[in-house]
Parts: sequence; structure tokens; C-alpha cells
Amino acid sequence: MMKKLLFLLVLSFVFHLDSVSQTNEIAGPAFIDSASVVKSGPLSKARLIPSLKKPKIFNPRKRGINKVVPGKGLPKTVNPNLQTKKGDIPAKSPLLIFDGAISRSTPTDPTGAVGEDYYVNAWNSEFAIWDKSGNNVVPGSSLSSIGGTFTNETDGDPIVFYDEAADRFILMQFSAEDGSSTPPALLFAVADGSDPVNSGWNTYRFDLESLPDYPKISMWEDGYYITTNKDALSPEGREVVYVLERDKMLEGANDVRIIGFPLPGIFNNGFYSPAGFSVVGKDLPPAGNAPIIYLQDDKWAGVNQDHLKLWLINVNWNNPASSTISESQEITNGITPFEATFDGGGFQNLPQPDGAVDIDALQGAMMYMTQYRRFANYNSVVMNFVVDVEPSPAKHAGIRWYELRQQADGQPWTVYQEGTYAPDASDRFSGSIGMDAKGNIGLGFTVVNDDARDPVYPSIRYTGRFSNDQLGLMTLEEQSIVEGNSPQPSSSGRYGDYAHLSIDPVDGVSFWHNAEYFEGQDRVNKVGVFRFAATEQNDVGPVALVTPEDAALTSSEQISVSIRNFGLGAQSNFEVSYSIDGGPEVTETFTGSLASESSTVFTFDEPADLSEVGNTYTITISTSLDSDSNSNNDLIDARVKNLPPRDVGVTSIDTPVTSENLSASETVTITLENFGGEPQQNIPVSYQVGNNAPVIETFEQTLEVGDFAVYTFDRPANFEASGRYAVQASTLLEDDFDTSNDTETTAVSNLDCIPEGSDCTAGDGIFYFELGEILNERIPCTDGYADFSEGTTDLDRSDGEFTVTVKTNFADGTVEQFSMWIDFNDNAVFEDDERVITSEVIPEINRAFSYDFSIPANAKLGQHLLRIRGGDTSFPGDLNDPCSVMAYGTTHDYSVNIIDSTLSVKDFILDEAELVVVSYGNNQYRAIMETSFDEPLRITVHNIAGQKMIENKIENDGDAYVYEFDMSYAATGVYLLRVGTWDYGKVKRFIVK
Repeated sequence: MMKKLLFLLVLSFVFHLDSVSQTNEIAGPAFIDSASVVKSGPLSKARLIPSLKKPKIFNPRKRGINKVVPGKGLPKTVNPNLQTKKGDIPAKSPLLIFDGAISRSTPTDPTGAVGEDYYVNAWNSEFAIWDKSGNNVVPGSSLSSIGGTFTNETDGDPIVFYDEAADRFILMQFSAEDGSSTPPALLFAVADGSDPVNSGWNTYRFDLESLPDYPKISMWEDGYYITTNKDALSPEGREVVYVLERDKMLEGANDVRIIGFPLPGIFNNGFYSPAGFSVVGKDLPPAGNAPIIYLQDDKWAGVNQDHLKLWLINVNWNNPASSTISESQEITNGITPFEATFDGGGFQNLPQPDGAVDIDALQGAMMYMTQYRRFANYNSVVMNFVVDVEPSPAKHAGIRWYELRQQADGQPWTVYQEGTYAPDASDRFSGSIGMDAKGNIGLGFTVVNDDARDPVYPSIRYTGRFSNDQLGLMTLEEQSIVEGNSPQPSSSGRYGDYAHLSIDPVDGVSFWHNAEYFEGQDRVNKVGVFRFAATEQNDVGPVALVTPEDAALTSSEQISVSIRNFGLGAQSNFEVSYSIDGGPEVTETFTGSLASESSTVFTFDEPADLSEVGNTYTITISTSLDSDSNSNNDLIDARVKNLPPRDVGVTSIDTPVTSENLSASETVTITLENFGGEPQQNIPVSYQVGNNAPVIETFEQTLEVGDFAVYTFDRPANFEASGRYAVQASTLLEDDFDTSNDTETTAVSNLDCIPEGSDCTAGDGIFYFELGEILNERIPCTDGYADFSEGTTDLDRSDGEFTVTVKTNFADGTVEQFSMWIDFNDNAVFEDDERVITSEVIPEINRAFSYDFSIPANAKLGQHLLRIRGGDTSFPGDLNDPCSVMAYGTTHDYSVNIIDSTLSVKDFILDEAELVVVSYGNNQYRAIMETSFDEPLRITVHNIAGQKMIENKIENDGDAYVYEFDMSYAATGVYLLRVGTWDYGKVKRFIVK
């Protein structure tokens, strides 16, 4: 039904694209109510209700109609503030790791907070309490064990909160409407003292008009603030943010009031989770002007520029009806454009190893918590959310994080720093961020990667930065809390739905992070404790090699290193050493003064011999400080490569690309990279289409070491005829050190039609394709069409039958079907008699189904295009018309190479091969023999008298045997060219004029 609504509403949707939010809008309460306390006693063993220990599916995240506008929004390029490598400042391993929960609830919703003496942990829909040494004090028990209003209430989305100023723990969950007279509600349990085990609990039930999905709690001086994903289709007119009387709840009083506010001017993608600024530390802000913040993505309808939006709530507990919420700021300065939307807002986004269902990236949420801390000269708040860091259809999740500052209470908030953490090809998401008492930032997160060569199952890690580090970077080494060994096991893709990082109130610098990973069918909440701040008096260590960098190096290179004081006391007169490839140490003395928690660069007087071209040197750097308390960070290894002076290559062929109506005059564009150690200029470059003569030109600009450059050839290429073309581009630099990186190849097709415009956001079509050596596991939706024809696989026509395996992400009875063609006659038209699979049903989602097909016994050998189409056949669009645009589905193109293993060498050479000799002027010739035979052959040229002019070995370049030769020295006359083995061959006559 949802797809039908979207299909009918496409036109009306367009008319809302230019709507903008109204700033400074003020609203009053949309809801006011109260609740009385229900008290319960200490958590004695007798009243604990055992854990269910059985699988349970908890409430799905509530989502409204998709509000994402395809093609809208910035950035269109790679995220411009992307952190592309991990920090290099050594970080300590976790201080403590323990399992907070082992459950089969889907998802677990891990949450936990650390207090003076305890860590209280909760998940769907249970809790446990630990001491701060990781000893279990209260075993995993149903949340009903708390008693009071929690009795028989286990609906989910729990949150644990620690009020540091009051030294109290709070547990919150929602109650879903049960279909009877019991309305949906927010449930709270407030510890009646500092001891959550023995103090007893005061519990409250606040009945609401609709489900408060995905509730998150924060604290300001005048209340506990609750944000929800409530009424996502109309958040402006209904209460979605609540404030509770903090003072009365701490007293265990009756008639505690709740006030609900809308969020005027908010936009979302169908699911949303704003956040309240939550005080960390005992220093509370003045009452009033409590901030609520949410991201606004310009990919969403109604948002014209990426920004952060702030509302201020002012509560008057003496007259609640006069309380207000107002739009305060739309922060655009310092906001680099971001893409915070995956798959149109859906809940299956990031691929896992083993072909498991894609995992939820947790988009549309300001991730819990948004921690606020007061310092002497400013106020600070940190926050994070997931973003897609690449402009390509393939998704790459990273974490966008911010520190905002306010110079004084009541002043505007500004961006002090922002960063996007995605330091390698893995996806990072489900972040939770915090700032310690010294201004250092800690970030816990989940990482996953489906790369079959180096898979990463969902794993929990952390990084961070010191307060005086370069802005916008997570500078500390990434550390692991736990590495997963299983994918997320549920077919729903549900993960989390959140993680939770809190800060130890005792030392103010230890981070406690709680998140979900998997062991088989079990979902495990792992708690990791870590800190960065100095805790020892004497601790010095090296951080990084500063110079030299990879370049053309000499026998006298200056060695500079970064060293850091990780300790509390200033340090001087300590030894710093380096050695090359395990050789003798060079030791010198740092005589300056290095302040606590700061870094400096030390340059050695004695140079190093790094003169061997092409060699990679390991430079071991160490420090030696008397009474150093942590020897683990006293030594690091760095690597530097002596780059050859001359080494340039082609990294990509950028244009043309597969399309319709390619012309006889297409521009060819390539990207060059200088892999060598010296700048290069006047670089010969070439391209070749099929077996035509290469086009050779010169890149005249200077290409600096390590730089890229785009070169556009002056001479265009002819792609006018329909079909598939092999394109090769190369650099021809004289004395190039490494020729293996000189050449790139690609496939470009001039197609009869490209059926763009199908909608695949609901999962219709093909999202997994496997045929022979082609395995495409992570197929992006895009606009319904994608070209994958660059790669290929062999189909041996003598085998008779072949198997193709596919998956879809949508299935409804028999309507989801697919068809497949192979362009045997190479005219780039997929004709009815070339259809090898017709309207096969894909009956289930996210499950691989295999289908057999055959090809003609006399199918033409060589490379051919393959087209596969899938989709919902109950909507407009003809599946079996390869040019028809389906309302819901996908069309993809691949390549196959038809071979025949039963043919003999004689068959290939004498029967299947076609030999031509082409002259391209000045008595320069090219011999071309097209065949799928791929063993080395001999080529000879004889004159008419039988004298041998040329003899050489010739190899198949993938499409044909090609050999260029010069006959400018030869006399005018007829010559014979032969290609073959000693026994069999093809002969062609040609004339030299």
C-alpha cells in the first residue's frame, strides 16, 4: 500500500520542495498533566524477576512517509572535511571490559550510566547493576522487578540516566498501548538515594495520547527533558518534547507535572530523534533557555541548506500554561554540507560479512547523548550523527561530530569544531560522544565491513582527541573494546537502536561505553571503560615520524619526530632515539621543557641514510624517561619509502561512460597520479579503443609528488556504432620505475536504451547478483539503473547450462520477478530471442535464489553484454521489454565472455579467428586476430621470395592478438603475415608501398 501511495503522490510532492522554516516561532505547551508517585523498596533478591532469556521482537522504530527528495542536497562530492586516516597518538587499551547483557531481544537497545559506586545497565527489557570493578551486584532481571509503575511493564526502549548533581540514578522506558483502557505512557523510576540497590525507588507513570517512540532523557537545572520520535508526520502541532519536574521527582513527591511541547519549524525524513543538552558535572546552568537540537538535512523536503537547528524551552512551573518553546538558531556557519540519509530513510543500510542482511545505520537521530559541560570561560556541548561520506551510489557511513561553544550563559551557540570520522573503507556508525572534565573528547562507535578479503563483523571501538589537539580531528589511535565474530542475525537488520557513553563522576575523565555486538544468535551488550587524560606524574612517549615523508630520499635525511608528554608533570632532559631497520640506535637528548599533556617536534642532529631507491625503511623511535610510569607508549615504528624519481601512472578512465547515443566524437578523459619522488612534466599519455591504433599526446603541466591530475585528450574517440568497447589508457614516461601502474582498462558501451527512472527505494529489483566469477553483493539503488559491464566472467558454451543467483529486498507473493538477456549479436539491442531467463519469480526477500539458463551451442565466442531486470510486475512497466521504465525495479548491465573448451587449437586459429592487417600511415601496420583462444602464438612476416622479415611471440590482450610493426625499411611489394603455432596458422597478404 505504501508504494501505491508514493506512486500516486509523486507530482504533489514536488510542490513542497521550496518550503522553508519560519524562524523565531514560539509555541506554548501542547500537553500538561501530572502523575503521582508509587514507591517500591530495595532490590532484594526475593523481588527480582528472572531474565526471560528468550528471543523477543521489540517495538519497531516508528517511521512516517518518506520525506527524502531524490537528487536533492549537498554535498555532491566527497565530504570535504573527511578525516581519512586514523589518529596516531598512542591511546591506552580499555581499563575494564565486561558483558552488560546477553540477550536475543531484537534489538537490545543498550544503555547504561556510571555513578559514584555503581554502573546501572539496561536493555530490552531488563536491567542489571554492577560495581565499578565489573562485579555483578544485581543480576539481569526484568524491569518489572523495580516494582511500582514498572510492575508488569516491559515494552522497551529503556534509558538509564545518572543525575550527577543529585547523585541519583533514573530508569526510563515507554509503555505501548495494549488495546484496552491502558494508554501509552512514559515510565520513570528514580532511586530514592545514592545507592540504586538498597535505597528503593520512586516510580511514575505519565499517560500520553500516542506512543512516545525512541525516548531519550537529558537534564537541565529546571527539569528532566525527554525527546521522542512521536507523531513524525506532524511534529509541529503535537507534543514531541516533554519536561518533568526534576525537584519533585528527586523528593519522591506526588503530583509531579509533565509539560509537552511541539518542535515548531522541524523537518525530518520520516524518523527523527532530536536531543536535549544534558548537563555533565555538578555545575548546573541557570534555569530556563534549555536547548533542544536537531540536524536538518537539505536532502529532506523543506530544508534548503544543511544546518543544526536549536530550540529553547522556558518552563514556568508556577504557571505551566505560560511555558514556551521557541526557535532560537539555525546554525549554518561552520557547518560543512553533510548527507545524513541512507536508502531514502530505510532501516537496512550497511552491508555485513557473509551476505547477511544489511544493518541499520541509525540515521535521522542525534545520537545519544548530547553532553553539555560548563568551563570557567565558556560552555561546551558535543554531539554526533551518522553521515554518508561518499557521493557515489555505494554507501560509506562515517560519524559527523561537533563541539559547539557558548561564551556565556544566554549567548548564541557557535561551531567551535566539526569533524567527520571515516578513516578507512569500513562503515562507522552508532556513535556516542562525551567530553571529560579536562575538555578531552571520547567517541565510542560500531564498525562493520563486508569486504570478503578483510571482513569486519559488527565491532565496538573508540577514539578521541585531547583538548589542545588540531581542531576537527580524532587524533588518538583507534582502540578496540571487542571485535565481533558474527553478523547481526535478524532478517530485520535492526541494530542497537543506540549506544550510550557516560563519564565517571569520581575522576571526571573515564568514559564508560555500552554498545551491541553479536556472538552467533546472541546479542551482547559490551561495556568498555577507557580514558585519555593524564593520571600519572611521569609519562613521555613518541607519537609520529614528522620528516622525512615518502619521496626521493638521500643518504643524509634529517629525522624529525613528534613526542608527547602524557603525564601530569612537565618534563626535560630525557633521551630520544631512532634506528633504521633494526640497526644501531642514534640517541640524543631533549633539553627543552615539555608541558603536561602537550606535544612538540624533536629534530635529530645526526641524519639517516635512506638512499636505496624503491626501498621502504622502518624507523623505530623511542624515548627514555627516568621513572616513566607507562612503558607501553615509549616506542613506535614508522615507515617511509624512498620513491623512485620517475613513476607516473593512470588511475582511472573517467570519460566516456556507458550511455545511449554515444557519438563519433567522444571526449576521452583520464586521471594521472605521480607515484614517484620527483615532480614530472611533459608526460606522454595514450588511449586505445578496441584494437584501433593508440592515440598518443602529452600532458604538459607539472605533476607534483603524490598529486593527481585530470587530462583530456585533444583527439576524440569514435563510439558511434552500438556495442561494447574495450578502452585502455596508459602513461609512456621514459625510464618509468614501475610499469605495472601505467595502464588502466575499462569497458564502455553505446547502448540502444538505458531505462533510468525506476524506483527501487522499497527494495524492488536485484540487490545481489552472482554468475561465475561475478559477485555483486552490495548493489546500490540509484535511479534504478547501474552499469557493471567493466568486469566479466567466462561462459563455456560446451557446458550447456549455467546458474545465476539473485536476491531482492522486496517480495509480495509472485509479483517480484526478473528476466535476463545476453547480446549475442553485439548490436547493443537486447532482442527477444536473446532473452535467456523470462519472468522468473523471486519469492522471498533477502534470500539467495538460484536459476538455471542455457545459451545456444553456436553462440558467438567473445565478449557480450548481459542485461538483468527485476521488479514488481503489478505496477506499470514491462519487465520483458528491456527499454521499459518500471515503476518499481532495477536494470543492470554486466559482461560475459563466451568460450568453448572443446575446440582444438586448429579450430580456434583456422575456423574461429579473423586476421586483418591495418595500415595507419608511414608504413606502420597493425596485425589483429580476434579470437577467444588465449595461449601465446608466433607471428612472422615473409616477403614474396620467402625471406623472413619478422618473427616474434604474440599474446592475447583479452579481446584479440594485436601486434604493431614497422615496414618503413622494407622494399615496395607484397608480403605475407602469419599468426599461429608451428602446425596451424592464419595467413594474410598486405602491400608495402
